[in-house]
Amino acid sequence: MEQQQKLLSACQQILTLSNQMIALAQSGQWDALVELELDYVQAVEKTAEFASISGSSPALQEILRNKLQQILSNETELKRLLQQRMDELMVLIGQSTRQNVVNSTYGQFHDRALLLGEPQIR
Repeated sequence: MEQQQKLLSACQQILTLSNQMIALAQSGQWDALVELELDYVQAVEKTAEFASISGSSPALQEILRNKLQQILSNETELKRLLQQRMDELMVLIGQSTRQNVVNSTYGQFHDRALLLGEPQIR
């Protein structure tokens, strides 16, 4: 019974961490999310140690099944949020790249700069 309680506790910890990760992603706290991810991975590895438990009651199996479904649902939502962030970063990188091209192109003409209303020096 003690092993079953450890398994239940470990699954609850994963679910709690998963919920925290979603909250961090939704609020744009990406550095904190990355730090929490290490704890999440360690919790999953710890839970894998208890996965070989057999003979658990149907009630415990149902509780575990519900927690695992919530964890999987959170994983899907977290992947969606991360993809959304990656798309945002791709837009920013594209804008930065285009700005660098413009700066590089017009930077070649620094000795012949044309500013509106300013006379050209020849």
